[in-house]
Amino acid sequence: MYTNLSKDQLYLISRAEFEKQKLITTQFVQKLFPDRNKAYKMVVYLTRKGRLIKIEKGKYLLVPIKAPNQQWMPNEFVVAALWMKEIPYYIGYYTMYHYWGFIDQIPRTIFVLNTAKSSRRMICGLRYDAVKIDKKKYYGVKKIKIDEEEVSISDKERTLVDFAYNPLGSIYNFKEALRRSFKEIDLEKFIRYLTMFPVISVRKRAGLLLEESGCKDSLLDELKKSIGKTQTHVVLNPFNKSRRGKINKEWQIIVNK
Repeated sequence: MYTNLSKDQLYLISRAEFEKQKLITTQFVQKLFPDRNKAYKMVVYLTRKGRLIKIEKGKYLLVPIKAPNQQWMPNEFVVAALWMKEIPYYIGYYTMYHYWGFIDQIPRTIFVLNTAKSSRRMICGLRYDAVKIDKKKYYGVKKIKIDEEEVSISDKERTLVDFAYNPLGSIYNFKEALRRSFKEIDLEKFIRYLTMFPVISVRKRAGLLLEESGCKDSLLDELKKSIGKTQTHVVLNPFNKSRRGKINKEWQIIVNK
């Protein structure tokens, strides 16, 4: 199994595993091999041999020493966590819509919302999409443990807020997700999250659909206050450019189709 690895290459892998380093950086390699040229070649050779998987410049995933070549796949959530490292992030959007059961279709992209960068990567045949967001949108983050690694995901209610903001081609997809999860979510938390979201049109649309779903007026009071009295009407379905439809004055919505 190890015949194609040199003594130094085996040392690097075993040392990383001993220190429980899933992410290999060029700094880590240079610490083991102070000769910069040797450290560089070590990374190049191990990448060619499939023992390191490049995430981005200077960051590599370590393939476990016992893993047969071509037969090891890293957990996609762990990859996202290692890619972001110290950057505030959470796995969200379509990835979490499926995770929490809001949609049935399995997404082919791992969406990583973060406060620092927008970027796309193909890693082990899977697409990773880093989406930069405003710091005001960074809340409702839940920590879970996968393979001894701490991973940040949007909790159920925060995911539903993102669904209202980014509803897969039609606001009615969000409406269906809300209907399916209405009795399972923490409504007070969901509404509190909505009032925190810095896009007023999202609060208006979600408020109307919550009311139609049978949410109590007492729970919706704070959300109504948060939209103010600007009287700027927005369409219910932003994917339909038509502004024709019944007007709901309370939520300042044009109910288009």
